[in-house]
Amino acid sequence: MRPELPGDGSPAPDLAAPSESLKSFKTRVDKLLTKLDGSPAAHSRITEQKVTPASYGTGFPEAMGLSSAYDMVHARLELLSKTLGDQLEAMGITVDLADRGYENVDQEHSERLHAIQQRTEVYYKKPDTGKDHGAHGGDENKPGDGSSSGNDGL
Repeated sequence: MRPELPGDGSPAPDLAAPSESLKSFKTRVDKLLTKLDGSPAAHSRITEQKVTPASYGTGFPEAMGLSSAYDMVHARLELLSKTLGDQLEAMGITVDLADRGYENVDQEHSERLHAIQQRTEVYYKKPDTGKDHGAHGGDENKPGDGSSSGNDGL
């Protein structure tokens, strides 16, 4: 028997996910979220970890540059931690909803997902079609596109 290939007229694959596998996936996501919340990478802990500008020394511009770079990276790590936690929470909620059925969505879950989506959309920038995706431009004060190197060199 030959394997089914996309576009060869074969019937569509069965995409139904058994309830038990959704529950085990949700359990894994919940464990990841709990582990993140208890780790040094938790949003609340990253927020507490600050280095004062005086720690780098005073009286020379390099110290101020290092302090500014640290503050920028720290702010991005805070955002990454918060966004990661939001995405894990959203995954857990949506897996639960897929398991229970979307018609059984309660208002609290709906509002929570909507809030996470709105916060996430602020930091999402659709790629420009027809442009060089490696080039960066635009307003440096706006959230980036998720790439690792921008105008600031980070």
